[in-house]
Amino acid sequence: MDERLQQPKTAEQIVQWAWSSLPAANRRLLEAIGASQWQVVSRPLGGALSDLVGSAGLGGLSAEAILETDGAFGVWEPRLRVVLIRVGDPRLEGVDGATREEFLARVAWHEWGHALSVVRCESADVARGRDLLELSPPGIRDRIRLAGYPVSQYTHEIVAETYALLMLRRVKGGSGQPLWLNNEIYRLLIEMTDWTD
Repeated sequence: MDERLQQPKTAEQIVQWAWSSLPAANRRLLEAIGASQWQVVSRPLGGALSDLVGSAGLGGLSAEAILETDGAFGVWEPRLRVVLIRVGDPRLEGVDGATREEFLARVAWHEWGHALSVVRCESADVARGRDLLELSPPGIRDRIRLAGYPVSQYTHEIVAETYALLMLRRVKGGSGQPLWLNNEIYRLLIEMTDWTD
């Protein structure tokens, strides 16, 4: 077998592939809202984001915000129109190449779904966060609760998590509304992201 085919992909290549795999309409939406640029960083995101925001003359993050963001794998910074994706996290040590690729792509899809939700959700959608959380699949519901997100973030996190899962399903050949996804959440996702199968 050609050795070049066995080389692990860099994080930048994985994120580029994740971007390219998005439906064209979603890429256009992300470009329109300023969420089409990304950077891969190898240190905790809170400090990296604070430095980036500070270097743009927007002031750094508070110490509390840095701590809250440090453990994240991805974040969208709307003021700078950039998604940051963290690699080199000790939690990824020993993970095989295919799992790492899928994980990093899923982080990117989550952040792009989150950006679309933040920009496009109406206040009424955000206000329905608790109800939507109860309609969410158990895995999504548990992840959001365990992460300790405030209620005001529930809708955005539901859209982001669902979007990432549907993208993963899409690249593996799945289409249509999955059986595990509630109709209301699927309709919301379509409204927020212009999702098509």
